[in-house]
Amino acid sequence: MKRAMLLKIGILCAFAGLTVPVSAQSGTTIKLKGEVPFAFVSSDRTMPSGQYSVEIRQEQVRFLDAHGQPVQVVVSNPQEDSGRDEQPRLVFHRYGETYILWQIWTRDHKVDFRRSRTEYSLKANRQVEPGTVILAMR
Repeated sequence: MKRAMLLKIGILCAFAGLTVPVSAQSGTTIKLKGEVPFAFVSSDRTMPSGQYSVEIRQEQVRFLDAHGQPVQVVVSNPQEDSGRDEQPRLVFHRYGETYILWQIWTRDHKVDFRRSRTEYSLKANRQVEPGTVILAMR
């Protein structure tokens, strides 16, 4: 059983290494800043509204508060090259008064997040039509 689990983990790691874009493999850190005027959910954790810095490195996204203190570290899906010069932004799914971080766009990459248990639950209830909210970053 242990051997099978280790083999699966090894295969997943090898596959993940093949799918990470070249710029993400190089170890560069992308930094964004902006104001989020509402509380939001990221990886099943509710984050308060406020000024945030976002640092993206490979498949790790760090949220820093206005004082530069880490608030949360989230594992994302691998970055995708957007192929064009984009306006940096955060994209949220909105269910009533609940906002869930869905994507981060940088100038040349898009970072997607796995759907959280919170979002699965909100989608299952279907009491509110989902919407999308986009916030510009710098």
